[in-house]
Amino acid sequence: KNTFQGPLRACHDIVKPHDFYRNCLSDLCLSDGARLILCQVLETYAATCRKRGAMVQDWRTPLG
Repeated sequence: KNTFQGPLRACHDIVKPHDFYRNCLSDLCLSDGARLILCQVLETYAATCRKRGAMVQDWRTPLG
């Protein structure tokens, strides 16, 4: 059973997040933690999930 929470939870059983996570960590380290990199990785993961039929909730929220 999927125990993940959050707007991408429906995707984790369809597209495993492990490789995206590893690539994200690497990219963030190489870019001194640039938030743009994090958003790009999450957008790619969400798009991959949608293409494979997962219901992805809005993961982008205003900063505040």
